[in-house]
Amino acid sequence: MRDVIVVALLFFGILTWNYQPYMDAINGARLQYLQATVNTALSESKIKGYFSSSDLQTIQDNVATTLGYPTDEVLVSGTTTPTDRGQPIELSVSIPSTINLFTIAPSANGTMLTSSETADSEAIQ
Repeated sequence: MRDVIVVALLFFGILTWNYQPYMDAINGARLQYLQATVNTALSESKIKGYFSSSDLQTIQDNVATTLGYPTDEVLVSGTTTPTDRGQPIELSVSIPSTINLFTIAPSANGTMLTSSETADSEAIQ
């Protein structure tokens, strides 16, 4: 009976140890998608010199749809005031990381994956 208890206790540790690389790979792929989205959006918006509210909403909707999150869990912020040429514009996109093997208290062990970039505006105001 003691052997069964020891094996049962070790099983969860071994399962977690084996599952961790998959969790890291999934979070890494999500972060790469966020970085590509931010870089693409910045390259398109630096011509205007700012992000309109509809641009930010479109980015939020696309990230939520592609990664399977509710729209309200995707946080998008960026420069919304027109900037002159050479001034920085920025964009930040964050999503929660909810991949956990044992979700006992998901709010306590959650984290945010964030991609944030800055580029110089090319707009002549």
